[in-house]
Amino acid sequence: MAFDQLFPVFLSSPTPKEAQPISLPFKFVDGFDLDQKTIGLILSVQGIYQLFATVFLFPFVVKRIGTLHLFRLLAMTYFFLYFFTPYLVLLPDNLRMIGVYVAVVWRCTFSSMAYPSNAILLTNSAPTLQTLGTINGVAASTASLCRAFGPTITGALYAVGLSTGYSGLAWWCNGFVTIAGAFFSFQITEPKGRMDAEKVDEDEEAANEAATVAAASELQPEVVPGRLSIDMVRRASQVDL
Repeated sequence: MAFDQLFPVFLSSPTPKEAQPISLPFKFVDGFDLDQKTIGLILSVQGIYQLFATVFLFPFVVKRIGTLHLFRLLAMTYFFLYFFTPYLVLLPDNLRMIGVYVAVVWRCTFSSMAYPSNAILLTNSAPTLQTLGTINGVAASTASLCRAFGPTITGALYAVGLSTGYSGLAWWCNGFVTIAGAFFSFQITEPKGRMDAEKVDEDEEAANEAATVAAASELQPEVVPGRLSIDMVRRASQVDL
């Protein structure tokens, strides 16, 4: 979410009129100064590629390494995306746009696999079907909270970075957040089987018991009230004779 807000601002940031002192690896200020048409084209390419990655790339990858392993891999490597993106402004002019599209493909590849993996793990974390709605509600509320404050905080950090000579400040702060996410990803466990497996087993057991009772009732002779006493009288009379 922070990347989506920060990247267009990063592309539209003007190049300083006066040369700013550069002290690598962290102190530098520059921008791409792209117009709205070019930024719109870049975002369109981003949307088209993300559609492809979500439909074709994600199923291919998750089938081979699993949802949890994929999520951990993405969480561990997201930091590098945020760390290296601000350095694109230091590329030579003939390589700048290539660097931008590399960042777009990198980001779309990660997000198209991270969001579905997160949704799958979230659903699988529900111990029962009754708690699934509650868990999804809490997750949606948390995501909305991040959408509300993430762009605001990121934008403020970007403005502070430009004024102090560190245009990558907002990117690097978000990178440290991804490090925390990578740590917590190793606390996640993936339950085996479906969360409703217990309910399914109970239903099957009840059905088996009902079938057993029905089969036993068919084997037993039908007992009619009064019939047993009549048979006993007949047998007694036959013995007397």
